[in-house]
Amino acid sequence: MPPPTAYHTQLSLDIAAAHSRQRSRPSMDSGYASSQSSGRLPADWMLSRIYENWKIADAAAQRLSVDLKAYSECEKQLREAKKKREQDKKSQGTKRKPSLIPLFRKKSLQSLAASIAPSSASTSGPSPDSPLATVEELEARLSALQSRVAATRSAAERLDSCFDELRKVFDDGRPVSWRSSISSNGSSGSSYAETYRRARKTVVTREEAYLASKSTTKALQRACVAVQSAHHHYSKAMDLIDVVCSPKKSTWSAMMGDEQSRQETYREAAKWAEKAQICFNECLRSLQPHWELLQREELEACDDLKEAGLLQAVQLYNLMYGGKVLAMGITQQVQVMIQKQEAVFQRLTSFAVWVQDCTKHCEAVELETRESRDAARRQLVALWVQADEDSETYSLLAPGERSHVFQPHHGYR
Repeated sequence: MPPPTAYHTQLSLDIAAAHSRQRSRPSMDSGYASSQSSGRLPADWMLSRIYENWKIADAAAQRLSVDLKAYSECEKQLREAKKKREQDKKSQGTKRKPSLIPLFRKKSLQSLAASIAPSSASTSGPSPDSPLATVEELEARLSALQSRVAATRSAAERLDSCFDELRKVFDDGRPVSWRSSISSNGSSGSSYAETYRRARKTVVTREEAYLASKSTTKALQRACVAVQSAHHHYSKAMDLIDVVCSPKKSTWSAMMGDEQSRQETYREAAKWAEKAQICFNECLRSLQPHWELLQREELEACDDLKEAGLLQAVQLYNLMYGGKVLAMGITQQVQVMIQKQEAVFQRLTSFAVWVQDCTKHCEAVELETRESRDAARRQLVALWVQADEDSETYSLLAPGERSHVFQPHHGYR
C-alpha cells in the first residue's frame, strides 16, 4: 500500500483515477488508516470520509475548466486536420488529372501511365498517410479527453452536496473544538471566532451571488435558444415569400407561380411566421425578470419588434387569400409588406446577436462567481481544520497524518 502522502498527491493530480477508485470501493476512505498514535484518540472516520469526498470534488471542480478547454482545443485541431486532409486529397486529384492532349498520343500515354503506376504509387503513398495518422492521433486524444472530462464532471457535480454534508457535521457541533478554543484560550479564541464569523458570512454572500448569477444565466440561455429559433423560422418564411412574390422575379415567372400552388406556399410561409412569433414571445418572457440588462438600443429594438410583430407572412396570406381580392393596389400593398418584413428581419437579427453575446457574458460571470464562492468555502474549511488541529481530544485527520493536510501539492514527497 503506498504511503498516505503519495496517495494524496496522486489523488490531486488525477481526478479521473480517483473517481474510478471511488466507484470500485464500497466507501471513499481517506487512505490514512495505517497506524494509530498512542497519544491521540481515534479519528471520526465518517467525518474523515466526508472531508476526503469534499476534497476530491473540489479538486475536480478546479480541474474541470482546464479539461474542458483542452477538449475544445483538441476538437478544433481535429477539425483543422480533417479539413487539411480533404484539401490534400483534392489537390492530389487535381495534380493527377490529365490535361488535353492530341488524340494520337492517347494510347502511348496510357501505356506509359500503366508502366509507371507502381513507382508513382510507392512514392506518393506516404503523403496521404501522414495526415491520416495525425487525424487518428487526434481522435484518440479526443476520446481520452472525453472520458477524462466525464469523470471530472461527475466528481465535480458532487461538490455542493459534499460541502453541505461537511457543513452540517460542523454546524451540529462535531467537532466543537473551535468553541472549546474560545473558552480555553480567551482573547485568541475570540479572534478566531471573529475570523470564523467573517468567513461564514463571506460564504453566504458569495453563495447568494452565485445563485443569482446562475439564475440569470439560465434565463438568458432560454432566451437565446428562443430568439435563435425565431430567427430561423422567420428566415424560412421570408425564403418562401421570396419564391412567390420577389420583386426580382419576372412577370412571366409570377404568372407561372400562380398556376403552381402559390396559395400553398403562402400558407406554409404563414405557418413559419407563426412559429417565429411564438419563439420570440418566449424569448421576451425569459428576459422579463432581467430587463435591466437591456441597454437603450436593445430596448428600442425590442419595442419595435413587439409593435411590428413577426407575422408579416400571415398578413400577406390574408391579403392574397383571406378576403376580397382588390383589383387595384394589391401589388403596392404586397411590396410594402415585403419591405416591412425585411426591416423586421434586420431588427430581429441585431437583437438575436445581442442576446447571444449577453448570454456568453452571463456564463462567464457565473463561472467567476462560482470560483469565488468555492475559494471562500476553502477558506472556511481551512478554519475548521485549524480549529480541529488545536483540539487535543478530537481530530478531523487520521492518526499520525496531520502535517500534509491543506498543504501545497508540491510539498509532498
